[in-house]
Amino acid sequence: MHNWSKALNFRTPFKISLVYMLLGSLWIILSDRFMDILNLSGAITIHSTKGLFYVFLTALVLYLWVTRLKKALTESDERYRILVEHSPEPLVVHSKGKIVYINPAGAEIFGAASPEELIDYPVMNLVHPDYIDIAKERIRPLEEERVPAAPIEQKFLRVDRQVIDVEVIAVPIIYLGKPAVQLICRDITERKRAQRMLEEREQSYKSLVENNPDAIFELDLNGRILNMNPATERITGYQQEELLHQSFCHFMVDGDHFKALNLFEASTKGESNSIEVAITNKRGYFVELNLKMVPIIINDKIDGVYGIAKDITERKRTDELLLKSEKLSVVGQLAAGVAHEIRNPLTSLRGFVQLLQTKTDNYDEYFQIMLTELDRINYIVSEFLVIAKPQAVSFEMKDLRKILHDVISLFDTQAILNDVQIHTTFDSDIPLINCEENQLKQVVINILKNAIEAMSEGGTIEILMKVDDDKLVIRFIDQGCGISEERIAMLGEPFYTTKEKGTGLGLMVSQKIIEAHHGRLHIKSQIDIGTTVDLILPLDPNG
Repeated sequence: MHNWSKALNFRTPFKISLVYMLLGSLWIILSDRFMDILNLSGAITIHSTKGLFYVFLTALVLYLWVTRLKKALTESDERYRILVEHSPEPLVVHSKGKIVYINPAGAEIFGAASPEELIDYPVMNLVHPDYIDIAKERIRPLEEERVPAAPIEQKFLRVDRQVIDVEVIAVPIIYLGKPAVQLICRDITERKRAQRMLEEREQSYKSLVENNPDAIFELDLNGRILNMNPATERITGYQQEELLHQSFCHFMVDGDHFKALNLFEASTKGESNSIEVAITNKRGYFVELNLKMVPIIINDKIDGVYGIAKDITERKRTDELLLKSEKLSVVGQLAAGVAHEIRNPLTSLRGFVQLLQTKTDNYDEYFQIMLTELDRINYIVSEFLVIAKPQAVSFEMKDLRKILHDVISLFDTQAILNDVQIHTTFDSDIPLINCEENQLKQVVINILKNAIEAMSEGGTIEILMKVDDDKLVIRFIDQGCGISEERIAMLGEPFYTTKEKGTGLGLMVSQKIIEAHHGRLHIKSQIDIGTTVDLILPLDPNG
């Protein structure tokens, strides 16, 4: 429509003038020559007729020319009107702050029943309050400098005051002979809503990964770490920059390296499985993990692998404690069922053996063996009763230094016979501790007895006592044969013993006593070097 207006303003007058000059010039020249040939130059009436004919002819030409132009312009305007009216893109024209034209698509996007409803409607009433200042800044150069504005995304208000997202292009135009601004709008509400939903979903997934207590890490097809969550740093002890682009198998213990590799290779083929592995974290501790790997599939193609590792160290420890508890329960039930039944005949057997010993000669060696074995059976039954029947205990404030000195005095003779020396180093500020004296004596006796028996070639036992924060630590260091790491894990199990004549109940009873005092036993040992036992008790057993 506007191009045709320009054509009408510039091209049409020029062409009409040009034709008019050409025709007029030809008419004058040809008519004068014709009159000269006929000697009619003095006839005024002919000259008047020529002028009238010229005017008539000129008018006819102009009429035909303008009629043709009008028809072309009308057809062009009709085509443009149809294009604008049926355009799916909303078009709005406003002048002096009010809407002067809007197509049906524009009326629909702004919630009007018809375009006429929005004619003379203030255009700023459609702009969201958050964008009023922006809209005013964009309109100023459009109206004053006639400079088109760049596309922008902003919020508008429908007639019913619902908020919509619109992409707007603003250009200056002349409408009905007056300066105006044409807005070409595109409703992007659904696109923005989908974009927001996508962003929220991404944030949700990111939150799931970032706040997950399990280690989640992304691997490329070569098994190198590309990304990880904070739990991976916490479980491994390494920072993100230390792990990125490293092989995920780098921290696996030797025995689990190939298991993890096989799991990864299966995931790159589309499988999803899990295994239990162990890693060594940065502080040197073993961490038990349940490792699951799933393929990352993008456009039906495996692009990488996600690893999900759950720390099951505490669960494994709990399972071991539960198993030990079940064993203790079995032992307790066994003890409760047979201990008394065994002790009664034992008393009779021992009495009759002693009676026969006084009546018979030359068999003292055999009688002594029988009495020793009967005493051993009686000792085992006594250990059973300690496990089976909770002991009534009375806690009192006691000096552990005196308790240890009393026990050491009992072992002086046995230590000398085994060429063992016992050295003590106690801090001077050892406080009294709330405990059951006889039970702690039983624990110390068990530890010292094991230490002396482990030192068949003699040596030295160091006993250290100190306060560490809110705990009292008693350390026993011997120079015995030592215990392998595999066997240390089994110590305290019912009937498990490293000694030829042991029952495996002494350490178990000791652990029950220490647990009743809210403490713990920690054992470290090396073969042919010795064993260190830490007896750790809280200064406040109820803390």
